[in-house]
Amino acid sequence: MTDFPVFLAHDHMQRAEDYRRDLDGGVTGKIVHLTIDSWIEAPTQEEYDAAYDSYNGFRDRGLEALTKLHAIAAASENKVRVVREFSDLETARSEGQLGIIAGNEGGKILGSDPALLDAWFGLGLRHVQFNWAMPNLLGASQDQENDPEQPGLTEFGREIIQNMNEKGMIVDVSHSAPQTILDALETACKPILNSHSGGREIADKPQNLFDDQIRAMAYNGGVIGIHFCSRLVLGVNGVQAGIDDVVKQIRYVADVGGIDVVGLGPDWILGDPIRDVPYLRNTNQEDLTWAKGLEDSSELSNLWDALVGAGFTAAEIEKIAGGNMLRLLRDVLPG
Repeated sequence: MTDFPVFLAHDHMQRAEDYRRDLDGGVTGKIVHLTIDSWIEAPTQEEYDAAYDSYNGFRDRGLEALTKLHAIAAASENKVRVVREFSDLETARSEGQLGIIAGNEGGKILGSDPALLDAWFGLGLRHVQFNWAMPNLLGASQDQENDPEQPGLTEFGREIIQNMNEKGMIVDVSHSAPQTILDALETACKPILNSHSGGREIADKPQNLFDDQIRAMAYNGGVIGIHFCSRLVLGVNGVQAGIDDVVKQIRYVADVGGIDVVGLGPDWILGDPIRDVPYLRNTNQEDLTWAKGLEDSSELSNLWDALVGAGFTAAEIEKIAGGNMLRLLRDVLPG
């Protein structure tokens, strides 16, 4: 257990047993990405492919996942509190609960009607990551970064950001095209999040950020959650990363943007047998691994030790672990 807050910017583990492991591992709270802008657990490859560029079913799957979260939180033995305003994080920690921010990896759940954001907000959604792999009505995804027209945020996307800022919801630009990220930074009046990423100069993957993007995120007061997935940490597929590789990413982003921009976005998704098989098959990622020694929240203490060994101070580690994320949440969430 740690004596400082630990807040994860990006995670998919959302069963009651996952939350118990988080608490035992010293996690204070996290953003749970309830669904993704593709049907990753579709029963067949054909159904996954059909959903890739479709909007059908995403709202229903999002509602189902959010309903399950509220059911877990309603059972006191699970020690979970759904965070609707910033004070809920403080209450959760004082009562030994895990603070969960309900979020989503992709904007398809919002459809095309700005009024839907009001409904989702009323149900407890407090975060939207605009893109996954594909574009949507909010803006261009990372897959379009080489489009000569440089598509970015749509007018609908700009309207959604303004509404999210007014309500107190977290805008997340992970997986977005460079122009979408730039447009979001120019549109937002509050700090934004890039929930799972790293430095592109040392790991050349489109999801990772160029130095000027890291500095722009820092100037905005935002946070970049450092990814733990091997291919994002190293920039190559099929190679196992280690804790030292994650620390290298943390050091690089801190050197470029300053310690205040660094957070943790492990993006854990493996470990649920029902989801793992169709997810890995549908997305053709059978070689997917997470950094050895950081494969779930029970191993987080390994990172604190490695950061100490790399020369980070106690104050810097506290910022990385959760202090920077909590600052962003204080600036963005209601209350």
